[in-house]
Parts: sequence; structure tokens; C-alpha cells
Amino acid sequence: MANRYETVCILKPDAGDEVIKGFIQKATASLESGGGALVKLDEWGRRRLAYTIQKKNEGYYFVMEYTSSPDVSKEIERLMRLNEDVLRHQTIRLEDKPKAEEKKAEEKKAEEPKAAATEGGVA
Repeated sequence: MANRYETVCILKPDAGDEVIKGFIQKATASLESGGGALVKLDEWGRRRLAYTIQKKNEGYYFVMEYTSSPDVSKEIERLMRLNEDVLRHQTIRLEDKPKAEEKKAEEKKAEEPKAAATEGGVA
């Protein structure tokens, strides 16, 4: 079963444009060869880091949103872990929107009896 994932990656700012484009191409090729599908690729470019990482104050950010099996997601993380130009990366599994909406509705229903009990109670 295919899950939806989002991976944020920060590359070293001194890596050349060819290296950055090559790495993004390699990650998307690995995703597609494993049977995954790229939904959206968002390149944020060079940005200032919140704190210094490996004596760097800037990094090149990009975000990949994709659907794949868990094995393919783990392979992409492995690629990022092994590449020396990657400062940080993080992958999260995105929740399906209908499930998220159902969960919010259930939480709201659970809160309603509590609110009604406190309103009608003695002060």
C-alpha cells in the first residue's frame, strides 16, 4: 500500500548548482524506480539556518512530497544519510485528509458532553 510522505532536506550551501540539481535528480529517480510517484517538488533555495550546522549559517532547502511504499521512503532517507552534502533531512508520513477530518469530528463530539456538563453545573 502506498503512503504519502513529505521529505525536507537541507544541503550545504557551498555545493555547486550542478551537485544540488544532480542530488535532487538522483532522489527523484530512486523514488520512481522503486514504484513511488512524486506529487510535488518545492525548491526553497538558499536560506539562513536557525542555528549553525557543521559551521554553516546557510543551506539549500528543498521539499519532496510523494507517494510510495515504506521501503522506498527508507531508501530515500538512506541516500540522504550517505551523501556528505546533506546537512539535515526529515521525512514524515502525511495523514490522509478524510481520516484527519474524521478524527477532528470525533474529538469535537467527545468535548461536547464535557462542555454541556460544566455549563449546567452548580457554580
